[in-house]
Amino acid sequence: MSIRVPYSVFDNRCVEASDRFDAWRENIAPVFDVEPQRGVTPASLSDFLSRVEAYHLGNMMVGRAQTAAQRFRHARPNQRVDHLLVQVHRRGGFQGRLGDIDARAGAAHVSLIDLGRPLATETSDTDILNLNVLLPRDLFADRPAFLDGAHGLVLGPERGAFFADYLQALLNRLPTLPYDDADSITTITRDMILVCCAADAEARARVAAPLQALQRQRIERFIERRLSSPQLTPDMLCRAAAISRTRLYRLFEHDGGVMHYIQSQRLARIRACLEDPGEHRSIGELAADYGFRSQSHFSRCFHAHYQLTPHDVRQRARVTAGVTPPSSAPNTTELAAWIRQLRNA
Repeated sequence: MSIRVPYSVFDNRCVEASDRFDAWRENIAPVFDVEPQRGVTPASLSDFLSRVEAYHLGNMMVGRAQTAAQRFRHARPNQRVDHLLVQVHRRGGFQGRLGDIDARAGAAHVSLIDLGRPLATETSDTDILNLNVLLPRDLFADRPAFLDGAHGLVLGPERGAFFADYLQALLNRLPTLPYDDADSITTITRDMILVCCAADAEARARVAAPLQALQRQRIERFIERRLSSPQLTPDMLCRAAAISRTRLYRLFEHDGGVMHYIQSQRLARIRACLEDPGEHRSIGELAADYGFRSQSHFSRCFHAHYQLTPHDVRQRARVTAGVTPPSSAPNTTELAAWIRQLRNA
């Protein structure tokens, strides 16, 4: 049985209310020296909550942190780790000085902090949720220019989206990944940071496959949310994903093209509607709602895709659910469906 990536949780709700901020300060000391927000009284610090879930991959740590508002300062020399902290800000943000830079990050931004350099920031919201990666600076020793410019670098939602998606996907998978994969995960994460933050050509070549998969997943989610939109076109997808039409077509070439992929997803959505006993729209209404120019065109596409008619799918679903639609005409499909049910009983 393979060893899983080690996992730990810090939650200051496990200590006395009066000790919650001090417990947080002690645990985060290698990264930041933290202070309460201005004007916060000692009595109100009993309401300060913080939670960190972390996965330890040898020389890299990945996790989620949710905390209340506070001020951050450079960690004390006897506590400090010489690492690079990359944060994906899911909720809340910060403003302040990172070295000589006035920096500000908000929700959906990605920020980089060199923990060996000065900082003085404070959170801009009362509830903060970040995804974090902590890596040793030595991993970037062959990229001195990147290290020189990393401290205080903030990527907006457009530019930082790929790394945010990658990190979320990594966190979702880490509970089941074997520890033997730790080194390769660290290397890929380093390269993803270089690709997204420094446009590093060598790193881009190494992460081309996972980057393409992430890009495809983002576009698939975008399509899924807009299947009923008549404006769902290649031009819309190119603008939303900030990619060229050539790149878009290449991502979906094995599906027969992006429009063929969209049509197959619309057909799947309509089939799910037809199989739902609570769905009362007619076949023609469903076809129109999902962008087919006519019911006959939709029926031809549906039959070519599933080798079934839309009527057959709805009828089978109603029989299975025990719902018989009112009709004055004989039902020519019911008997066969019942026989099939008896055969499968």
